[in-house]
Amino acid sequence: MLKSLLFYIPTGANIIAILIAIYFLITDAMWYNNSRNGPLLLVTFLMCCWVGLCFYLKSTPASVAGAILAWIPAVPLILYGVMILMFMILKPDMK
Repeated sequence: MLKSLLFYIPTGANIIAILIAIYFLITDAMWYNNSRNGPLLLVTFLMCCWVGLCFYLKSTPASVAGAILAWIPAVPLILYGVMILMFMILKPDMK
């Protein structure tokens, strides 16, 4: 149970980040005719490959390696999400 949670929590954070990036790609393509989102598209594709590799490693006997690889991009993403959530809750006065 704990082993699967240590895999699915960071993988869920990575998938949410991928979905947000896809949202930005689609809305930018709809609003601007000649948007240049090559780097964001490349990073989104590489992140999809990274999550796919994590799922592949989870299905093999090296499931611990899949969990470790899932945590590498998830730690900064989760910390960024917590920071944004704190800004929304606390509403600091940036004077």
